[in-house]
Amino acid sequence: MNTRPLLPQGAELVHPPTRKKVYISLLLAFSFTLLPWMEQIRWLVPDFTLMALLYWNIRSPRIASLSAAFSLGLLTDVARGVVFGLNALAYCIATFIVLLLQRRLEGFDVPRQSLQLSPILIGKEMLVLALGLAMGRGDADWRWLAAGIVAALLWPLFAWLVDRLTSQAPATRQTPL
Repeated sequence: MNTRPLLPQGAELVHPPTRKKVYISLLLAFSFTLLPWMEQIRWLVPDFTLMALLYWNIRSPRIASLSAAFSLGLLTDVARGVVFGLNALAYCIATFIVLLLQRRLEGFDVPRQSLQLSPILIGKEMLVLALGLAMGRGDADWRWLAAGIVAALLWPLFAWLVDRLTSQAPATRQTPL
């Protein structure tokens, strides 16, 4: 039986994530989210900021916390011109759920993490859409839910890329007890 040790071992111990790496990757993901995407495909573009935030919630929960989620959510609200606090609330809820499930999620390999995270990524889009409609934002389009599905499908590639860019050891699958 292969069980995960209680303390970091090997590459995880040699190269722990630093605050600088985490914050730079979060800011890079935020700037990638804000690129001027073509209007025809903009509703398919996943929320890279949330994906990076969830990645670090799984890999380094002490560095990427609820305060980072709230701050990035407010920045996203300002940048996208939506109801102030809408993305901040959605990011905080998604972060809270992932932090609750963090030990479970880190035990899965990346494709299984994608399956576990898909309801959270789609739920974030549903929450933003529903709250936007409730707060009088009448131009909401249900096609935006596709961004959550695209984010779940891109999770393995995204996690692999962030692993390589930040010199992290890739997540490995653990066998359950």
